[in-house]
Amino acid sequence: MTILVTGGLGFIGLNLREYYSHLNFPCILMSNNAPTKGILKSLEKYQPNFEWVQGDVRSEADLDHVCQQFNIKKIVNAAAITAELAREINHAKTIFEVNLLGSIEVFECALRNRIEQVIQLSSGSLFGYVGQHDPIIDELTSPVLPETMYGISKLAAERVALRYRKTRNLNVTVVRLGLVYGQWEYDTGVRDTLSLPLQLYWMAKQGKKAIVFHEVGTDYIYSKDVAQGLGLILQAGSSPEGLYHLSSAQVWSLSTWLESLQKHFPDFSYEISEQREICNVGLIGPLLRSPMSIERIQRDFDYRPAFNQQQAFLDFITHHEEML
Repeated sequence: MTILVTGGLGFIGLNLREYYSHLNFPCILMSNNAPTKGILKSLEKYQPNFEWVQGDVRSEADLDHVCQQFNIKKIVNAAAITAELAREINHAKTIFEVNLLGSIEVFECALRNRIEQVIQLSSGSLFGYVGQHDPIIDELTSPVLPETMYGISKLAAERVALRYRKTRNLNVTVVRLGLVYGQWEYDTGVRDTLSLPLQLYWMAKQGKKAIVFHEVGTDYIYSKDVAQGLGLILQAGSSPEGLYHLSSAQVWSLSTWLESLQKHFPDFSYEISEQREICNVGLIGPLLRSPMSIERIQRDFDYRPAFNQQQAFLDFITHHEEML
């Protein structure tokens, strides 16, 4: 079972690669940009189950070439531009070309090349300001109202995916992710805001004082749990439903993360503040939202998050110290 991950050198792709390396499944990572020397060095130990190819998700020729060269059976479409306001203003067209039109190219490629299964990654960002409308966000009944170009394009892409599933008999599953943090996160150039846990880790490591804005996203899920959830769907081969939430179904605690960092880095100090003007972290980030329900993915794939926040912290620290 050879798997293609588009946007493969991003956060999710590298976690999927690691997950499948333990199962001895070949995983081809396609990315428009070449990996950094540091990433290549870190990935060397995963040969021969790791291979990177350069390609653009918007290119029919690139997609067909990699599918035929490596006899691809399944695709995880993780290619996306996660844009903040400045990139929205200057590159709105490019955001939609990658996030929406690139997804359509993947679906058409899957049909041409008789790909057995496609997973289309989506995002909880499409709930926008109505993310707290319900105490638990349901796949079908909770309202969506994306605010950003990223959220709007991801919502459009997931609706297109579900249309292909219904009318073109494409075996595609849309998976909406919570806020992902954990190992392999780095600045790829297409993620304008790195996760708050990572930003705080960097500040703690440098012995700085973090003044954190109190209204921060709390719907975090550890990256290894994301890889596990996607892996379960891929191994099942198909899904009874077209749309699933993949999250921790828990509320991530900012204060717990800060306390854990301070214990590990004694020179680090912090303050949680309601005064935006004095804060130096947490000002730019996702809107507040309730936990996303995982009843559906639990029911159909027996998914259970393996990491609570303390376990995730210990694994996170171990990973980053090993990367030094």
